[in-house]
Amino acid sequence: MACSRRHKKEELKADQGLFLHSKTYILIKPHSLFFIRMMINIGLVGCGVISVAHLNAYEIIPEATVVAVCDIDETLASKRAKEYGIRSYYTDFHEMLRSEEIDVVDVCVPTQYHAQIAVSALENGKHVICEKPIAANLEEADRMIEAARKSNRLLLIGQSNRFLPMIICMKRLIDAGEVGDLMVVRVAHRFDNPYEKWLSNPHHPKYHWEKGGGPIIDSGVHGADLSNWLLKDQPSSVFARGITHPSVLPFFTSAHIYIEYGNGKYGVIQIDRATKNYPQYERYIEVIGSKKMLWGFDNYYRRTITPHAFLLEKLYATDILSEHSLTAHKPLIEYLPTYSEIYLELKEFINVIINKQPPPVTAEEARKALEVCIAAEISARSKKVVSLPLKS
Repeated sequence: MACSRRHKKEELKADQGLFLHSKTYILIKPHSLFFIRMMINIGLVGCGVISVAHLNAYEIIPEATVVAVCDIDETLASKRAKEYGIRSYYTDFHEMLRSEEIDVVDVCVPTQYHAQIAVSALENGKHVICEKPIAANLEEADRMIEAARKSNRLLLIGQSNRFLPMIICMKRLIDAGEVGDLMVVRVAHRFDNPYEKWLSNPHHPKYHWEKGGGPIIDSGVHGADLSNWLLKDQPSSVFARGITHPSVLPFFTSAHIYIEYGNGKYGVIQIDRATKNYPQYERYIEVIGSKKMLWGFDNYYRRTITPHAFLLEKLYATDILSEHSLTAHKPLIEYLPTYSEIYLELKEFINVIINKQPPPVTAEEARKALEVCIAAEISARSKKVVSLPLKS
């Protein structure tokens, strides 16, 4: 982060509780019994779209409080702090670390910068929550994993699709033996075409696969992680085919990825960002077992990036969709019957930190998902099968 300016709002007053370093211990008294609740102080880095989903979640996680946000764009950092009543905002990450009592750094910057921020936070003794994919390449992922090991701090990677309500339900059925032996996991992600956004900023790292961008890595890492996790096996090879529309784009807008495992098991990932103005971010999954087949569909992602969405009872579709958008999924009112995967994920991460429990997603698992997607990029460009693990 280039600048070193710090901006602080009026300090929030604490009339109750005991403050010890950066932890807040609050005494509550239900039915005459006293309990102690630990508060985790969070510094969030990167105030783009995904930060809204994280800040929405923290609003309703009582054990977490965001004490500062940081972004090199001062206007954006100021906006997020004002929107969510956060007392401080920064344009310099290191200044935030020096000035605030932070337990956890939440990394929401573009993938190219994950390792830089995460390693620095870990070396400064902070736990790290990091958006997927874990890093732009395997070498950087290894640096992050090693920094977590040396610092004895947690590195929690946001493979958030594991926390989709439909996936949680499927996993329970699979673990209970209801589905039998799993043979196939098929995952699809569909979103709008990014051509206009690319035109306005063609050098942004999110559009270049070598920097951890492009749909195969950005969206495909969800499917790769789900396939590895549900099949409980190590992938042995990857074959992918992709198309680019419009052809001037530097990445594949649609792709099919085939992942082979042992004993005849395989995963299939479909990524589609070819359609202009596609109004939803859809997730579809199908699991085929020896006893049963399960499938699920979800298109709730838009709500997670609407400010304060979890404090609302409903969203009006006209607030987020164009009047002329063509879709089979355009209700007049979209109700909010379930919490998002981002909330469920971050709630679990905070619980893991407080109670010193094993992480629900290991950094090594996140690295393996990234490796599958890098292999898919190589395969789609070379039109050859790529064996795993990758040699470099």
